[in-house]
Amino acid sequence: MDVSLFLFIIPLLYLLSYVILFWVFVDAKEKHGTNIGCLWALIVFATGPLGLIAYLIVRNAD
Repeated sequence: MDVSLFLFIIPLLYLLSYVILFWVFVDAKEKHGTNIGCLWALIVFATGPLGLIAYLIVRNAD
């Protein structure tokens, strides 16, 4: 695999993680308020994809 591909994919994944984190914060804030938005953003930040999956499950349960 070419090194230039890694130099493209790694920053792209890094940017994508921040976009997902921002989306979780805004979505949770709109549904339940700022405090819950911050809590879910911290959970997703700390646990990564597992936190995102948990948020999507809980989000659809409401």
